[in-house]
Amino acid sequence: MKEYEVIIIGGGPAGLSAALYTSRAQRKTLVLDKPNQGAIKKVEVLDNYLGFPEGLSGRGFLELARRHVERFGAEIVEEEALVVKPDLNGSGYIVETAENSYKSKGLIIATGVKNDRPRIKNIGRFEGLGVSYCVTCDGFFFRDSKVAVLGSKDYAAKEALELLNYTKHIVILTNGRPVEIRSSLKQKLDENNIKIVTDEIEKIVGDKAVEGVKFKNGRHMELKGIFVAVGTSGATDFARTLGIQVEGDIIKVDASNSTGIPLVYAAGDCTGGNRQVAIAVGEGANAGINLISELKGAKYVDYH
Repeated sequence: MKEYEVIIIGGGPAGLSAALYTSRAQRKTLVLDKPNQGAIKKVEVLDNYLGFPEGLSGRGFLELARRHVERFGAEIVEEEALVVKPDLNGSGYIVETAENSYKSKGLIIATGVKNDRPRIKNIGRFEGLGVSYCVTCDGFFFRDSKVAVLGSKDYAAKEALELLNYTKHIVILTNGRPVEIRSSLKQKLDENNIKIVTDEIEKIVGDKAVEGVKFKNGRHMELKGIFVAVGTSGATDFARTLGIQVEGDIIKVDASNSTGIPLVYAAGDCTGGNRQVAIAVGEGANAGINLISELKGAKYVDYH
């Protein structure tokens, strides 16, 4: 497992701005950038960022920003962060992708805003009553129970495999979406007898808590819990895993961009406010500066 002082999740303006500060401070920095994702990559002309009077494309901006941070030694890897968790065997944090696992002392979450949300009847009613958005947080409460992971991509596969720490009775429900799980993860699902059901869901059923799902084809499936991992992993998924306060799609931070968890910061669109490149760059700088300061005097978290 490769180790870093700082891992930044997100390779947009906020993440790259933070990486500029941490790498210039000679802190070994890794930026995990989800391939072909990010709102700024879709911007044809960025016309309101100071210093570029002729404007430039969003991709052009990112190319310049990448070159800038790489000049100071930051490593940029195009892998999607799927799981973020405390290192229970020591101190710091572990970030897992489909391909690798990385360890760091400090984290900066700068993934933007996740827009994927399931539209299934009763899902809101049963949140906290069998519907969860965090395996690491709530898996313990479903020991040896039959549970489902709702999703169709690598993120869902990773969450299903994480649930093996608590139960072997696991199924993945895609709710009618095509399966987009890479072969290496699919092989692990098969090895652990985790089935994938592609039927479309009509509703979640139960009295005071989740008891199962009803599919639109009339079939029922009994379940004690449903873990939502729709689309790709996002900032609030990471936040919930680490016990960070969230409000809707927003991570709560203080004036230093700290989440309140030791050595964990967040910056950019995932913290709310106006979604502007200039604001994201400023927040990334703020997070980077304050994480550097905390690293200098930090007593690293020991989870034993």
